[in-house]
Amino acid sequence: MKPVSPKIILVLNYLIFLFFGMFMGGIGPVFNELADQTASSLTAVGGVLTFLFLGSLLAQIIAGPLTDRYGHKNILVISLFILALGIIGFTNAASVTVMFALVFITGMGQGGVDIGTNLVVSDVSPGDNTSALNLLHFFFGVGAFIGPALIGFAIARAGSGLIVHWFAAGVLILIAVLILFLLNDQSATHGDPEENVRKSEKGFRIYLSPLLWLFGLLMLVYVGVEFGLGSWISNYMNITTGAALQYGALVTSAYWGALALGRLAGAAASRKVTRMQLLTIALASSLVGAIGLILTRGMVWPSIIFIAWISFSYGTVYPTTVAYSISIFPDQQGKAVGFLVALGNIGGIILPWMAGILLVNYANQAYAVFLAILIGMMVLIVTFIPRLVRRRDQNQAN
Repeated sequence: MKPVSPKIILVLNYLIFLFFGMFMGGIGPVFNELADQTASSLTAVGGVLTFLFLGSLLAQIIAGPLTDRYGHKNILVISLFILALGIIGFTNAASVTVMFALVFITGMGQGGVDIGTNLVVSDVSPGDNTSALNLLHFFFGVGAFIGPALIGFAIARAGSGLIVHWFAAGVLILIAVLILFLLNDQSATHGDPEENVRKSEKGFRIYLSPLLWLFGLLMLVYVGVEFGLGSWISNYMNITTGAALQYGALVTSAYWGALALGRLAGAAASRKVTRMQLLTIALASSLVGAIGLILTRGMVWPSIIFIAWISFSYGTVYPTTVAYSISIFPDQQGKAVGFLVALGNIGGIILPWMAGILLVNYANQAYAVFLAILIGMMVLIVTFIPRLVRRRDQNQAN
C-alpha cells in the first residue's frame, strides 16, 4: 500500500481536535437539555464534567503504556470510536445514573484521543513537532470557540443543541475509519516478544524521572489555570464589574478565541526560538497579564484586555510542553505524554474548583491573586527544567 502523505494525516488529526473542541466547549450549553431529558436538576447534571474527567484520567494512565506497546494508530482509532459512541449514548440517556456511566466511558475515549492524536501528529512531523502540535491545539481552541455558537444557533432554529454533538460524533467516527485504513503505524513495538517485555519493564523507570515529574507539575498547574479562568470568566465579570452573565459569556468566547490565536502564534514562533525560550516568554507574558488583571479589578474593558492577554500568552504552553517531553523521552513517548495529560487532568479537576470557591465564597480579589500565584509557579518551574536537562545529559554521557 502506498504511504499516505503526512499532510493528509495532519489534516485528519486537526479535524479530530476541531470536533473534539466543539464537543468540549459545547457541554455546558446543553446542560439544561440534559437536565430535562433525565428529569434531574441542573446541579446534578453538572456532575457530567466530573465523570468525564475521571474517565479521561483512567484512560490516560492506561493508554500511555499501551500506546508504546501497540502503536499510536490502534489506540487512537479505538478511542475515537469510544468517544463518539459515548457522546451519542450519554446525550440520549433517560436517567442521570445511566448518563453518568456513559459519560465516564466517553471520558475514557477522550483521554485516549488526547494522547493518541498528540503522538500521531508528533510522529508525522519529527522535524517540527512543536509547530505541528501548536497547530493541533489551535484547532481545539477554534472548535471550543465555535461549538457553543453552533449550539445556540441549533437551539434557536431546531429547539435542541444536542444535534451539534451528534454531528460531531458522526464526523469523529468517519475520521476513525479513514485513519484505520490510511495510517501506516510505525510506532508499535515489533520483534522478539521477550525482548519487548524487557524493554517495557525498563521503560517504566521513566516514572522515576525528576524531569518528567517537573513537566507533569507544569502541566498540572497549566490546565488548572486554563480551566480555572475559562470556567469562571462570566461570574468573575459579573461579580467585579456588574456585567450581565450573557455579556460575560461573550468574554468567555473571547478568552477561547485568544487562546487559539496564541497557539497559532506559538506555531509560527517555534520556528525561530527554542522550546525553552517559547515557554519562558509565554509564561512571563501571561504573568504580566495576571498582575494587570489584579490591578484593573472592577474595570470592564481593561479586565477583558488582560484576560485575553493571559490566554493569548500562555496558549502555547500545553502543546509546547508535550513537544518538549517527546523530544526528551523519544523511546517512551506514550508513557511520557500519558503521564503529562493525566496530571493535567488532575489539575483540571482540582484547581478550577478551588478558584471557584475563592471567587464565590471569599473576597473576589483572592481569585485573581490565586491565578497569578499559579502562573508565577509555572514561571518558577520552567527555570528548573534546563538544569535537569543538563544533569540528565551529563549522566547519559558518563
